[in-house]
Amino acid sequence: MATNEEFERKMSFIVEQQAQFASDMQELRESQSETNQVVAQTGEIVARLANVTLEGFNATLEGFNDVNAKIDALVDAQIRTEEQLRRTDEQLNRTDEQQRRTDEQVSRTDESLRALLKVVNNHISGGHPSV
Repeated sequence: MATNEEFERKMSFIVEQQAQFASDMQELRESQSETNQVVAQTGEIVARLANVTLEGFNATLEGFNDVNAKIDALVDAQIRTEEQLRRTDEQLNRTDEQQRRTDEQVSRTDESLRALLKVVNNHISGGHPSV
């Protein structure tokens, strides 16, 4: 009878172990299912984050391109302004030179008029009485 009883105990132990194994396997399947869901959700989150990051990068790049275009326009405008200022300076220098020559001519004309007035005054006062 010891053999039958021993056999029953071993069978009971094996059945109990099999039941525990089946229970553990079910827990593993459930855990694996939860892990798969978490991995899928994480993948979705990473994909959304990547899209948001890419959109942000593209927006930033577009902004940089816009700023670069504006800087290029400012540089071109500055170059044109400097060229116009250079031409204006040249014109002012020419105007100054013409003004200097005009002033010299006016000064010579004033001297000539003074000399003429002197001659006329001398002529009038020298032989011709004033009226």
